[in-house]
Amino acid sequence: MKHGHRPSRVAAYVAESVNVQQLQTATDALARHNRRAVLVSGQQSLLRGKNGTAEINFAVAETVADIDESGYDALVLLEDAATQSESATALSKLFADKGKPVIALRGSAAIVAAMAGAGPQSDTTSAALIDGQLYASDDDDSDWKIIDAVAGRMAREAVPA
Repeated sequence: MKHGHRPSRVAAYVAESVNVQQLQTATDALARHNRRAVLVSGQQSLLRGKNGTAEINFAVAETVADIDESGYDALVLLEDAATQSESATALSKLFADKGKPVIALRGSAAIVAAMAGAGPQSDTTSAALIDGQLYASDDDDSDWKIIDAVAGRMAREAVPA
């Protein structure tokens, strides 16, 4: 049986609670480009999320204090990243300083906007910081679009000339 290439990893930063729908959107968009989301948090514990009335527990793969960013292609900040902005900002700077894209989904775009020196962003904005440039979208499906665009760009840049 043949297997495809092993998916590349993208760190998905979650603070205290998981927006299951947003995590699923990120996972699906990344999978389209043979990448997978790996949960990273400022705290080592089980994180909770809700999907309708069901509560789901998520295990953190790495903490911000222990992360080796060289094992990841990019960082995605999920919705609640602003609740632990110090930790999320430090992690974002680590990735950005290494030239890796930082994607901020709805509810966390203010973190990357501040890093880029841009003004405040609405809670419906998704953004990406790539090589010091800020890209933002307020479309209805902006989370999917920003991840898909950045993952597509990373794939194109990885192809040898």
